[in-house]
Amino acid sequence: MIRAFGMSRFYLILLFLLSLITEVESKNPAQRVEKERSQARAVEVLRVRFGSGPDHIGVHTPDEANPEGPMSFALGWEGEIYILDQINSRIQVFKRGKKTATIPIPAEEFTDFKDIELTPENKIVLLGRTYVEGREKLVLYLLDLNGKVLNKIPLEDRRLIPDSGMVLGIHVVKEGRLSGIWVELADDHSERSVRILSLDRKSIERISVPGKISFNGKRLLRAEKIGDTTVVLYRSEEYSLSKWEPERAVYFDRLVVHLLGLWDDQKERIFLGAVLEEGDKKKGEKLSNEFVVLSSDLKEKGRMKLVSQETPHEIWRAIRVSPEGNIYQMVVDKHEVVVRKYSVE
Repeated sequence: MIRAFGMSRFYLILLFLLSLITEVESKNPAQRVEKERSQARAVEVLRVRFGSGPDHIGVHTPDEANPEGPMSFALGWEGEIYILDQINSRIQVFKRGKKTATIPIPAEEFTDFKDIELTPENKIVLLGRTYVEGREKLVLYLLDLNGKVLNKIPLEDRRLIPDSGMVLGIHVVKEGRLSGIWVELADDHSERSVRILSLDRKSIERISVPGKISFNGKRLLRAEKIGDTTVVLYRSEEYSLSKWEPERAVYFDRLVVHLLGLWDDQKERIFLGAVLEEGDKKKGEKLSNEFVVLSSDLKEKGRMKLVSQETPHEIWRAIRVSPEGNIYQMVVDKHEVVVRKYSVE
């Protein structure tokens, strides 16, 4: 009887201590982050050799200038991957790992193409940087699947786009009253989007909104780094451009160097990407790519690490999120361009 009573007291004390530890952990965001981080299931969906051949992707590795990889890629409606091969002045289209088409892009002098998107009607949208008399100008191109230029729109706008360096890329909103072709911009103080063209191509009246339009066209999304290890998410109320829901803080256990971006899917899940500092600074800085996935009610569902590119080749837009919520990442890997798909459980 005495021994049994002693063991019972032991277990009661142990349970009490465990509850204290759990309470401390719940109040420490950094410890919760480490506990919740998990590896996503990654599948390699494409691997293509460098070169100028019919099935290759161009990569530029000069001795002195910055090395370039393919600048961007887009996801098709039937599993295609459209890679912007600006080195070879073309778009390479792949499906199930095989090349299915090559689409020429305008080979205009002093024009570099940086980003690519697709409209619901399978029109191709390209973002180009043109240099005229030493001055940089941005131009939006609309192509058909044969490479024919359907529209060419200068983005120069002193009021809405005063500096070409503010433009991050193209965002096509396919649904809702805010559907259209948008460009995303950022400066030191804020992020916003400007609609350049409606999807029916009838309206070119420009609209500027704070943040990024959601997948379904109903909300605005915005992320802001606060301090060294905290990012705050903002989401507007439905069909509102000025009323915002309570902000949501996301904590990291390492220094946030910069944000990779903010995406959402057809289930209204939110995907926040950040570049984090790894390891000891004294031993050489190493960076990692981490994604936080939140449900439609902004509850954290998990975290995952993505591959970090080891070569110095520039890629303007390396990540896409599909409507189903799969993350696609394009990297330069030694002598090949690789696209991986990360599935969210």
